[in-house]
Amino acid sequence: MNKKKIFVIDDDKKLTEIIQKYFSQYEFDVVVSNDGKNIEETLQYEKPDIILLDVMLPNKSGFDILKDLQKVIDIPIIMLTAKGDEIDKVIGLELGADDYVTKPFSIRELGARIRSVLRRALNSPVDYSQRKELIYGQLIINPDKRVLIIDDNEMELTKTEFEILYLLASNTDKTFSREELLKVISDRSYESFDRSVDMHISHLRTKLKKQKNEICTIRTVWGAGYRFEISK
Repeated sequence: MNKKKIFVIDDDKKLTEIIQKYFSQYEFDVVVSNDGKNIEETLQYEKPDIILLDVMLPNKSGFDILKDLQKVIDIPIIMLTAKGDEIDKVIGLELGADDYVTKPFSIRELGARIRSVLRRALNSPVDYSQRKELIYGQLIINPDKRVLIIDDNEMELTKTEFEILYLLASNTDKTFSREELLKVISDRSYESFDRSVDMHISHLRTKLKKQKNEICTIRTVWGAGYRFEISK
């Protein structure tokens, strides 16, 4: 059986040793970087199936690394955040992380999260070549480049923003609940205090407002969720 490979980027050597020792006993190979340097070079020859990325690194913020990685790879990423730093969780999800785990964590909980994210990636592989370009007037959603084009101006979207926008725009006038949209972000169940979906919607609305006549909008359906509407 081919082992899945985990790439851990965290400056806590004791923690990375525990992760490496534990998961190497099972169906995983584990590669570690304790400084966050030369990550793209490492990715070229290690080819990991999933990345565990710490927010606080000595040389570069985990968020900056996440933004850089989103441009060049399509590998699931789980952020490792400090206890109580709710804003770190929100920012990580906004930037396209697939999930987050709060330190200190149970190694078994981490294993469950890793398997859940890998299972979702396996069951729902992103094949942009099978998705058609969506065109609504001067607004274009391009799956190949994962960009939103308004009046010939390209705007990059995070992986999560693109998935939410494409789902909504492919099903015009259909209302999606927050729980349904949260499944696009992660396998976490929806909880009343989880505002990550609202954050993504807010960012998408800001970008959609760049339309001259704002033909396409994301409407809030109170008590139900969100839907993509096109002005007639």
